[in-house]
Amino acid sequence: MRAIRFLTAACLALASAGGMAQVTPGTAARVNGAAISIQQLERGFEQELRARNLNIAAMRRPETVAEIKREVLERLIGEELLWQKAQRDGLVAGDDAVDQAVTRTVAQFSSRDAFERRIARDGFDAKSYREYARRMLSADRAAQALAQAKISVTDPEIEQFYRDNARRFHRPEQLRLRVLQVRAAPGARERIEALRARLDKGEEFDTLARRESDHPTRPWGGAMDPVARGQLAGPLEAAAFGLQPGELSGVVEAPDGLYVLKLEERMPEATVPFAVARERIREHLAQARGREVLDREVAALRAASKVEILLPQ
Repeated sequence: MRAIRFLTAACLALASAGGMAQVTPGTAARVNGAAISIQQLERGFEQELRARNLNIAAMRRPETVAEIKREVLERLIGEELLWQKAQRDGLVAGDDAVDQAVTRTVAQFSSRDAFERRIARDGFDAKSYREYARRMLSADRAAQALAQAKISVTDPEIEQFYRDNARRFHRPEQLRLRVLQVRAAPGARERIEALRARLDKGEEFDTLARRESDHPTRPWGGAMDPVARGQLAGPLEAAAFGLQPGELSGVVEAPDGLYVLKLEERMPEATVPFAVARERIREHLAQARGREVLDREVAALRAASKVEILLPQ
């Protein structure tokens, strides 16, 4: 069985997804008598496609669709088992916790109306969405309780992980760049040189990039994530690593177009000290072990429960 996620961080992810499939009647499975509807399965299937960046219209193998749906159904069964355990163990989330979770989700939308329109497309009204949030928060509490009770991470294990994964804690020299690109096309040279001249006359790089650049970083004023050697095309790397902070490059020709670069910051090579990395390593190991433990604990819950799959196998 695939790992059931710790759900707190993503428990309301449904509301940020797009429109779901039409309501489909029927029951996909029962867990100790509690029904998992085909509507829930289809909703979860749509979310999974989105998470995997898949388009069902482009999926040519029915076996793939069936496999993903089986995986989603297994996850829903696991979540139902955890919800039932939360009820047995007094771990059901209270109104305050639900209010906070829903408020955080509403804040992701431009308005309350936009939020309500979205959840309506997903098959919820305000009341049923709150109950969905309560179930997911509660299932997360049950998952945390099951896993954390059996997780132990010792200091020697943390130290060993740091030694064995030294490369993870080493950062090579990196640059923070802004880029302005003109795609290769007739007139590209004249256009990029005109833009470079505007920069020489004092126009702000980020403003010009937002208006004129063809690069995917245009919405962010040309700002790129930090880059190290080996991450840029050869001509761009040579130009970028030859700049000083605040300096502009000349026009640089690359396979996908013509560029002007601006170096914002040069970050020297560095190693994260063990004292700084310790708690991050502890959390990483605890999460990894927690998923393994949770898989086993949910499997044990399932073995002790009556689970009926009502879809064709």
